[in-house]
Amino acid sequence: MIVCLIVRTSEHQMDLHFRLCYRLSMLLSDNGVLTSCRFKEHEIRSEWRLILQQEANGALGLLRENSVDDGSVLHMICNETDVTQLFCVNGQFDIPLPLPHCSNPPKPQVEETHDFYCPYKAYCVGFKFSCNNNNYFVTAYRTCFDHERMRTVYTANKAYPHVRGRPDKLLFNPDEIFTMNFFTAYNKRDIYARFRELLGAQQPFMSYNEQERRIDRGHLVPVADFMTNNMMSATFKLINVIPQFHSINDGNWNVLEEWARNPVNTPAKVCNGALSDVLELPNSSNEYVEIYLMNRMIPIPLWTYKVVFNARNVRTVFLQYNNIHDTNAPNVPKDNCILVPCPLNLKNSNFYGYTVCCEEQHFMKKNLPNLENYC
Repeated sequence: MIVCLIVRTSEHQMDLHFRLCYRLSMLLSDNGVLTSCRFKEHEIRSEWRLILQQEANGALGLLRENSVDDGSVLHMICNETDVTQLFCVNGQFDIPLPLPHCSNPPKPQVEETHDFYCPYKAYCVGFKFSCNNNNYFVTAYRTCFDHERMRTVYTANKAYPHVRGRPDKLLFNPDEIFTMNFFTAYNKRDIYARFRELLGAQQPFMSYNEQERRIDRGHLVPVADFMTNNMMSATFKLINVIPQFHSINDGNWNVLEEWARNPVNTPAKVCNGALSDVLELPNSSNEYVEIYLMNRMIPIPLWTYKVVFNARNVRTVFLQYNNIHDTNAPNVPKDNCILVPCPLNLKNSNFYGYTVCCEEQHFMKKNLPNLENYC
């Protein structure tokens, strides 16, 4: 195993020397069985450092699983002058955990990228840090964004087994893309006012203090795909969100998320997104109106999808109907989806998200060309 070494240069300072590498043999327990180190929940519950691990290609990447092989070296980064090197030796980490509080950890950032296919504008969401006067960026997930309509077209990430629940204080906030005027369009009472504006004051689809039929900020890349607080926080970007009915978000969509990160499938490459069709509801004159949360921006998508390319190189495509107000089974758009059997049972209900499965080669060619390497 090739790992890069972090060298302690003084009592209070540690520098990253990514070019100084050495070879570690895998360490075995006394009975010759390969051992590993596992983070306990209380050891990372309040941890906001970046935890980096060397990947197969030699680059440092975000730690995605709570177990690492003996001989592994982890780099826990609070800031440029506060970096801790953690060795796994004989099934134990060599430093007591949890570490002291990190007061100024790296925060998730959005960077434009050109190495990810997107017919609009592509971004990486991740973390930037500096060591030895060099700047580094590690990616949590990628996204394709349509600025004209302020909609996320699709995202790409890797799913790993669920490790722990998210901390309570994670919230969405305005950012450089979703500035305050766009950010507030997702507020529940702003959505209620928008429904009245589009459909009439007596519209029956949403009440003033709606709970059951409300519109969520529906995560595309799920928070539960990540194990540490800072990685979870990276998913709380509106560039990772679609307007999604709450009962669907908590219903079949959640079932699909859990299925994707089942250990049987992981690590899985996952793409999440929405087709271009927009939800339409009847106004007071019984004319159907497309529902945008703000002018002709932030559309409520009619169809969402999840593509899962699992560890066995099997691709599964789920297509889901995002309209709880339709009392009939939807007409699946045949141009986008050739129906095939699904590998799991889902509630056959519009309220929970009517879901079908699509023939994967046709779906990818039609909807996600050039993304085979990502899902």
